[in-house]
Amino acid sequence: MEPVRSLPKAPLTALLAVTLACGTTAGESDGETAESATSSGSSGSSGSSGSSGSSDSSGSAGPSGSDSDGTTTGATTSTTDATGGSSTTGVDSTSSTSSAGTADATTDATTDATGTTEAGTESSTGTTGDPLDELLTLDHVQVKGTHNSYHIEPLVPFDSSHEYTHKPLDQQLGEQGVRAFELDVHEGLGGFEVYHIAVIDSQSTCDAFTECLDVIKGWSDANPQHLPIAIWIEVKDSTGGLPIDADDLDLIDDDIRSVFPEEQLLSPDDIQGEAESVRAALEESGWPTLAELRGQVYFVLLNVDEKSEDYTYGYTTTEGRAMFARVGVSDFDAPWAAVAKLGLGDADSIAAAHGAKILVATNVCGAGEEDAACTSDLATAKDNGIHMLKDDFPGPVDGQDYWMDLDDGNPARCNPVTAPPECTSAALEDLS
Repeated sequence: MEPVRSLPKAPLTALLAVTLACGTTAGESDGETAESATSSGSSGSSGSSGSSGSSDSSGSAGPSGSDSDGTTTGATTSTTDATGGSSTTGVDSTSSTSSAGTADATTDATTDATGTTEAGTESSTGTTGDPLDELLTLDHVQVKGTHNSYHIEPLVPFDSSHEYTHKPLDQQLGEQGVRAFELDVHEGLGGFEVYHIAVIDSQSTCDAFTECLDVIKGWSDANPQHLPIAIWIEVKDSTGGLPIDADDLDLIDDDIRSVFPEEQLLSPDDIQGEAESVRAALEESGWPTLAELRGQVYFVLLNVDEKSEDYTYGYTTTEGRAMFARVGVSDFDAPWAAVAKLGLGDADSIAAAHGAKILVATNVCGAGEEDAACTSDLATAKDNGIHMLKDDFPGPVDGQDYWMDLDDGNPARCNPVTAPPECTSAALEDLS
């Protein structure tokens, strides 16, 4: 049954003020808070938002900061947490990850020098287990993602940044090659719901949180050789719904595990294995290989506010959690540090993340932005080796020249900074 929208939502006048103040583009403030979260809990200066991706300029965490969603305007080099701390890293791929039954396909497939499969068990995506699966790891890949992946343009948009509509999640996966999603999660009277802003921008291709997850799981089950799918979760209660506290975060974990079984979910504990922490495991061995990860999904908590502090037990650990937690540059050495969201032009911080084996996401282009700026931003993000490129336009749009086209790979390309020379886009996954 379709969930009933929660009644105790913010008054319409307040929501209008929030919307007009935020200018919610792909670089929106939109409820995200200061870019980094620190184990010490110290707060830094807040960043300011802007279209095309504003820069997260706060250096360290805490609930008081404001976040501009980890992106930069145009091809500029506005920085996110330019403190740039780093540590060398790596993961024990033999003990850290459960494989979703995908590694076995490697023994059945042979490929030519270009990575094209000649024999083996072919999945419905046209991809098979490839010998390079034993060499390539998760941080060697650059994938297309979507911002507010559920979003449907409202009948009367209050802001140009709301003027976009995404296809359903399974169509994004199969037709557009999306391998990273972002869902805004609110608590309603009957459970967790997915939408942007109550009343004024509330249309979604999947209303209930578990409904969205079921759509992803259905496609994943039918295409078990796919690259790992990242699902970013922004927990929001300032733009609609009931207040969300630490106990509610446990319930979000429960919802995730109710849909994805252990063998299909890459969790922080899978990475940590027998190591002291996620960070220690990454420092030893790096991320697991694609052979171990095909057919799996992994979740990242996007928040860097008090909800992140609660989720990481005071910025100490993600042990037992279903999601990784987004980390800021000043905390790349935190015990739970594994995934970050940074400004697309923040070359120093991105380089520090690469050195620390930390996966990086960014927002590239949002509705209402100029085609030329979006094209330039996409080139910058690709060249800087950002792993997950989120966008409002994963496919062609009538009357618009720009869309996120990874012309040398569908649905993914070899990361130009981190991938070894043997890597080919066809060896990653091939939807062509």
